Amino acid sequence: MILKWLNFLVQSHLFLTISTFFFSIGLLNRNEPSIHFSVALSLAVFGVYNWNRLNKLKKNQIPSEMQIWYEKYSVVLHYSAFLCISISALIYCYFLRVKPLPMLMLGLTGLITVLYIFTLKQVNLRQIPGTKALWISIVWTIMAVVIPKLIQDSFSWLDLHFFILFFALTIPGDLRDMEIDNPKMKTIPQQIGNRKSKLLFYFLLVLFLMINNLEENRNLIENIPVFLFSLILFAKRFSLRYALMDGILLIFGISSMITC
Repeated sequence: MILKWLNFLVQSHLFLTISTFFFSIGLLNRNEPSIHFSVALSLAVFGVYNWNRLNKLKKNQIPSEMQIWYEKYSVVLHYSAFLCISISALIYCYFLRVKPLPMLMLGLTGLITVLYIFTLKQVNLRQIPGTKALWISIVWTIMAVVIPKLIQDSFSWLDLHFFILFFALTIPGDLRDMEIDNPKMKTIPQQIGNRKSKLLFYFLLVLFLMINNLEENRNLIENIPVFLFSLILFAKRFSLRYALMDGILLIFGISSMITC
């Protein structure tokens, strides 16, 4: 029963959505504007990730067991994804309406996202060899960190170190998709293999935690739950372990909330 619910949370991207919300709340210190941005970001994540998966379903680019699940819930996910993206866009537009630079960045990330999911005039960013992780990390960094911190007037160039975390978190997903991704995409696991990809993931995760610890002047002990969580998941041999790695965002956010 637990695995069944976990599978539902993972496949529907609700686990990632919840993790994103707590990550954003912890990062932005729980004041009123941060709550609105955390809600907007979470809704956008739910909508975009499900639209991406449904688009792959149409092209028959997902594993058969996953395909059965998405065919069952495709109508619900399609309309709920559209609703979530619409609400998210309204929240962002309301708060960014008098902020030209964040609004421009929102438009840019929206364009990157559309060109990543869909092919428009033979342009699909996801198919550019070796850039899949790059596009995902750029969009996450801008949406989750840069835009809300610009609105709060608290942005620092050092905040861009979160790019390292988001880049690291693309690796488990690419490990999961290594067999179904087109070899021409040249994702990190396709180029360096399973073992080296895991080592790179841990290197980037530790690097991020060290930089974040120095910048935020936090106690090093706060980073232990994040690292232990990743160790446990990579040690386990079950189908959801790579998807559950998104829980790093959840644990990081809760840890930031407790200690701020």
